[in-house]
Amino acid sequence: YFSISALCHASLLEEAFSKGVQILSMLGEDLPQIRTHDEKIGHLNETTSKLSCLSDDELLTYKMMSDPSKIMAMKFLWRLQVSLLMGKPSFIPHVTLKMIHMSLVHGMSAMYAIGFVYFGSILASIGNIN
Repeated sequence: YFSISALCHASLLEEAFSKGVQILSMLGEDLPQIRTHDEKIGHLNETTSKLSCLSDDELLTYKMMSDPSKIMAMKFLWRLQVSLLMGKPSFIPHVTLKMIHMSLVHGMSAMYAIGFVYFGSILASIGNIN
């Protein structure tokens, strides 16, 4: 985690991203493969559908993430969001969707909020502000 942070601070964003993806893979978490705009919209719609089944109260009281390897993966995803914003913004949906998916499957963690913020931002950028 600290090596990725150091790479980001040194403006070595491509290396930070590559290292983050490698570490996520070692933690058993791979980013979704989104090749086209239509695939991105499909993933966003699928995630929106899953979230729409949950009320605000259910989300606020959702189970907490307890698996240490999943918590560490979320920390790496959070760190990747920051480096992608400056270096590879087209990959932000990949990381965002992974954060949301992990939160729904494994529970919420201290880093889940950034995933939901980026998710809302992505939806707004395609005109979905509901």
